[in-house]
Amino acid sequence: MKSLVISVLFVSVLGLCECCKCAVRPDLDLGCGSDFIIKTKVTSKLRNPAVPNDFDGFYYSINQPSYVNTYKFNFRSDVSAANKARVYTSESTASCGVFLKRGKTYILSGSVNKEKQRMEINSCSSWVRESSQISPESRQLLMQFKQGTVVCPEQN
Repeated sequence: MKSLVISVLFVSVLGLCECCKCAVRPDLDLGCGSDFIIKTKVTSKLRNPAVPNDFDGFYYSINQPSYVNTYKFNFRSDVSAANKARVYTSESTASCGVFLKRGKTYILSGSVNKEKQRMEINSCSSWVRESSQISPESRQLLMQFKQGTVVCPEQN
């Protein structure tokens, strides 16, 4: 009887767990599906949102991307001046949030939230890689994005 109760309790708790689940996607798909691709240095730890109950409002301060370090940027005018020096994510990796280290330089891609005027990243649809870990093939792909010569596959 005790093992039955423990089993039911375990399954109940497991059923309540909302975890981030997504398939690994190639860099081409991540880049094509993103509004921006930038190379930037993270200058802060994860910071709490200014607005209570904004669960995706946690952010990292970053160096504002320069032209040289911008590979793709749709909707740049829809990002407020303050938010060009921030990238937003969820607080937890369980909700697809991204963990970045202060002082490290990353290649980041993600979406522009026009309503909140900010750049957002997550672990399922963003290219998040330390710039020192980029392969020669990915570097070439980044340059193709910058030059506008990438042929993206049709989105379903």
